[in-house]
Formats: sequence, structure tokens, C-alpha cells
Amino acid sequence: MSSLDTDQTCAVATGAASGIGRSLALQLADAGHDVVITDINEAGLEETRQAVEAKGVRVLAVKTNMTDFPDVEKLAAAAFEWADKPISMVFANAGIHGLTSGTDPDLDVVAKVIAVNLMGPIHMTKAFMPRLIAQGRPAQFVITGSQASFLAAPGMSPYVATKHALWGYADSVRLELLMAQSEVGISLVAPSRVDSGLTRPQVESYRAKGGDKAADDYVASMVGPDPIAEVIIREARKREFWIIPSHESTLEMFRTRADAIIAAMPAGEIKV
Repeated sequence: MSSLDTDQTCAVATGAASGIGRSLALQLADAGHDVVITDINEAGLEETRQAVEAKGVRVLAVKTNMTDFPDVEKLAAAAFEWADKPISMVFANAGIHGLTSGTDPDLDVVAKVIAVNLMGPIHMTKAFMPRLIAQGRPAQFVITGSQASFLAAPGMSPYVATKHALWGYADSVRLELLMAQSEVGISLVAPSRVDSGLTRPQVESYRAKGGDKAADDYVASMVGPDPIAEVIIREARKREFWIIPSHESTLEMFRTRADAIIAAMPAGEIKV
């Protein structure tokens, strides 16, 4: 698949009120894209809208609830009606954290995390993908997963479960697009820990469990959203499936997990 020609095009970014979503919107505007931005946080969305508009591009801000498909469908219809250029990139980025025990989970937390982190990108796919395909030109649909898409962690099983699910979902969509010889591609982003509205609320939890040093170490392990967004946009233009912007060495953790799976495979062999 050839690199994406994004000159004179529009882009869409969800979760744009803060964090990676805001950084995506601002950097897309810097590159000359008109931008459609959305979030459920109206105040933060308006701040982003003003910052994008100040860069001299057109911007459409639409408050959207990612858990509600009719709302997402309205967003897609508004975006394609408003855009006076092709839409070349859609970033399904909105997400929440959601901490709860895996052995005794809070079912309300689990349901909310699934509704936002998994159903949100699925709603975005259903609303935007047919429209992108109908344009008849190259475009890239980008889902924000996490390094929790391929690594597990205690105390956040709903988050890990949804991010694992996004890997399988996005990869299945990738195969369907390849089989259809579509000009639309899909990417899955797996960033390392980002300093954002998702992670900052956890600082006091780390402090309560391990003291000031644990809190300080947690903060030190994070990176700002700007370099993450820069990598996401660059790799999306290259049409890469896996986009893994990381400042952490997670390769060996993943290798250990992959090796364990490979080693277990002969145990499942059944002779007929």
C-alpha cells in the first residue's frame, strides 16, 4: 500500500479535548489540514477548537458521545457534509482508563470501559468506514489502543481487555480491507504511558500504595502527548498497521509473553 497523500485534505480526531487527541488536532492543523474534532467534554473541546482555528485552518467541533451510535453517526454525517475536501485520516482516539480488581470487578466500571474503549471505535468504524471507502481514494482509519493491547497489568483488567480486543478487531478489519483491495487502510496505535487526563488521576493512587517515591516514579514514567501524536501522524501517512510510539523498553516483556505462547503450542496438538 502506497504512502498516504494528505495534501489538501481534512482529518477527524476524537478525544480532542485533551491529551493525544488535542495534540493530534493541533499537529494536523499545523500540517495544513482542516480538522473535525470531537469529545464529550465541551469546555475542553472549545479550547481545542480555538487553538486549532488560530492556526488558520477550518475546524468543526462536535460534542459526541462515543458510546451512543446515533450520536457518532451524526458526527460522521456532519463531518462529510462540512468538509469541502476529501477526508484522508480518521483518528478514533477517545478512551478512558477504568481501574478495578479482576478478581472482584466493579461491573459498572467494566461496562463503562467496554462502552467507551471498545464500542467507541466500533461505532466510529461503522459510521466512517463506508463513507471513507465511498470516496474512492486512499484514506487511513487509526484506532488508539495501548501497549495494554499486547501486555497485561494488574488492577486494570477492563482496560487491558478492551485494548486487547481492539488488536483483534482492527486486525480483522485490516484483512477485510485487503481482501476487498480497498484504498482505505487501518492502523492500531499502541503508545507507552502518556501524561494525560487518563494517567494523571492515578498519581495519588500510587502515592497511597507506595509513598512519594512510587508517585514520583509513576510521573517520571510518562511522556507528553506531543511526541506521541507526531509519531502517530507520521506512521499513519505511511499506512503502517502497528504504530508503537514508545519511550519505554517493552520489547522484552512482549518477547517473554510471545515465547511462552509459542512454547505452549505443541501441548495443544491433537493427532487424528
